Order: sequence, then C-alpha cells, then structure tokens
Amino acid sequence: MGRFNEEHLAKMMTLGIPWNEMTPEQKFEQRKEWDKVVSDPNELYCTCPRSSCRNNHNCTQCVTLHRYYDGFPDCLRPIDDKMQEGVPADRRYNMHLKFQSSGGNDKTGLIDPADPVGSRERLMKAREEAGQDVYSLMDEWDKVAKNKKNQACRCKNSDCWYHGNCVKCIALHRHFGGFPACDRYIADHIEKIVDAYWAEQGGKKGGVGE
Repeated sequence: MGRFNEEHLAKMMTLGIPWNEMTPEQKFEQRKEWDKVVSDPNELYCTCPRSSCRNNHNCTQCVTLHRYYDGFPDCLRPIDDKMQEGVPADRRYNMHLKFQSSGGNDKTGLIDPADPVGSRERLMKAREEAGQDVYSLMDEWDKVAKNKKNQACRCKNSDCWYHGNCVKCIALHRHFGGFPACDRYIADHIEKIVDAYWAEQGGKKGGVGE
C-alpha cells in the first residue's frame, strides 16, 4: 500500500489510535464516530452532475462500472485531481481511456488523455455519424454495472458496519479525503506516476502525500 492510502487510513482514526492497537471498546467508539459522518444526509449526497446517467444516485452500479474500467466515479475525482496537482495533463493517469475505448471505438484517435470531456463528445459524435447505435454501448455498460460478480464488495474488512454498502462506504472515505478499499489499487498506481514525474523535475513537488 502506498503512502497516500496509508495516510488516508491514519486520518480516519479520529481517536488517535491505530486500528490494530485499539481495544474492542475503542473500536466500537471509533465506529460510532464514523457513523456520525455517514448519518449526515449532506455527506451522502450524490455530487455527480450527470443527472441523465442511468447510474446517477446508484452508488453500487456507478462504482462497479467505473472500477471495471479502472477509474473513479465523479464524486471521488476531486481527490484524484488533488493527488495529481501540478502534473501536466498529458502525464496524468487517464482514468477515462479504458471506459471511452470500450467497444473498440478509438480507431480514429479521437481520445485525448488531456481532454476527457471533449473526447467523450467527439466519440459520441463519431459513433452517430458512423451509424453506430449509441444506446447499444450504454446497454453494454449496463450489463457491466448490473453484473453481480462485478458488484461484489472487494473489501477484506467484512466486519465493517458498511461492508457492501457503497453509499456509506464512499461517503466515509470521501469525508476523510481518500478512497474505499476497492479503488485503492488505482490510487497506488497514480502515486507512482506522480512520484516518477516529480523525480524527473528534481523532486520539486516532493511527491504524493508530502
């Protein structure tokens, strides 16, 4: 596990005690503190502006779909942006690439890693001009999002009060500026990219988490 994820988990321990060093009573108190966070409706609010998306306000399907293509849902992207702050767009981790390339739709080189929104618009237009059924692609994404095997919670902490509850899990981790367990492998990958870039610049930025 990389520095960013380790620091995030440390922030979550608001009692100031590492989880593995807590007594059962202290773990219960820590969980009650977390429950205050996920009991706040403002923390549970869906921040994605794509209200027409089939998975809008459906955390399980949204997370499943984006994770399948090695990306984050919209609500976690501000954290990703902060991790990669200062890194040129063409050197950043492009979480949209696999998503936008699904169905072999980048044959004309329309995807620009530095312009994910524009890439999506160009791809949709190209598909329509080529007579491709855009809705069939959305149906393909639907199958991914609704597949129970894809939806299965990957977190090993099966005793967590929010295990399998994507809404509260994401809300909790987002509150503390990090990612749920199922997405941390992406954060580790981003950290390596960021560290490599700043190492090339002579360590100017100091790397993720510093």
